[in-house]
Amino acid sequence: MEASRAPAPPGAGWVAFAATLFLILGIFNVIDGIVAVSKDSHFAGDELFFGDLTLWGVILLVIGVLQLLASFQLYGGRGRLLGISLLVLSLVSQLFFLPAYPIWSIIVMVIDGMAVYGLTVYGGHFASPPTAGAGVESQPGEDD
Repeated sequence: MEASRAPAPPGAGWVAFAATLFLILGIFNVIDGIVAVSKDSHFAGDELFFGDLTLWGVILLVIGVLQLLASFQLYGGRGRLLGISLLVLSLVSQLFFLPAYPIWSIIVMVIDGMAVYGLTVYGGHFASPPTAGAGVESQPGEDD
């Protein structure tokens, strides 16, 4: 006799993909933050819209660490709203960081957009699981 498995909910693959992208983005933002704080010559600090590289390095470090922590929530099937909020924050921060390192910022913004898509379009995956006994007929005497 073959054991039956419950089918995965629609979009479960996209949610896992978004969680993986979220983990990668967290790593990317932490690396960006470290490089910006160390004032490496890879970034054109005089091209920033406002602030300096140290400010943007700290901002990217904070966002990256929060993304790393939130990615584990996403793998657990929780944290959809937190994930979307952090992705939007990352996207906006990369927009402001764009003059310092344009190609890298565009890559990160595209990945942000793909992860937002995965979390928003397939948000039903985060619906609360059915309660125990839902869909199970009650036994005689249980409802007395």
